[in-house]
Amino acid sequence: MWNKELVTCARAYTSGVLTLVEASGYPLSVRCAPSFDDAAEIVTFPDLPPAATGTQGKACLLFHRHKADLSGEYELMIKGELTNDDGTVTFHPKGFLSESGSDKTDRMPVSGTMIERLQFMRLGQRKAGEYMKKRGAPWPPRPWKKMLDYLDK
Repeated sequence: MWNKELVTCARAYTSGVLTLVEASGYPLSVRCAPSFDDAAEIVTFPDLPPAATGTQGKACLLFHRHKADLSGEYELMIKGELTNDDGTVTFHPKGFLSESGSDKTDRMPVSGTMIERLQFMRLGQRKAGEYMKKRGAPWPPRPWKKMLDYLDK
């Protein structure tokens, strides 16, 4: 599943973090500079660190940036599968995730307008409600007294 808009966003980053699962079952994360091939709808890594060159299987590629004062936040994750064909590690995207749930931009809602922030809060409420409905359980009780007592300390 290739998303041209989010691939364009990903190209704005100088590097990303590739996380994969080692043969031992432990996660391994490496910083890398991916190269996007629109025609083949794949991602390759010209200078991948040696620790990640022989690995195959599920992986994700995370991008994040912000200004020095922590404003203007952007985040994007691409989920997919790594293959190792003739010594070339290739990432085959299966899904694109942005913090806001948008399939058009990687700008985080806290970096947007007040309307976008409210939309993000409503998205969180809706997703939490869907989760609770699927789980078939009521909302957990909130320990309001304990929380307020904590604030008084």
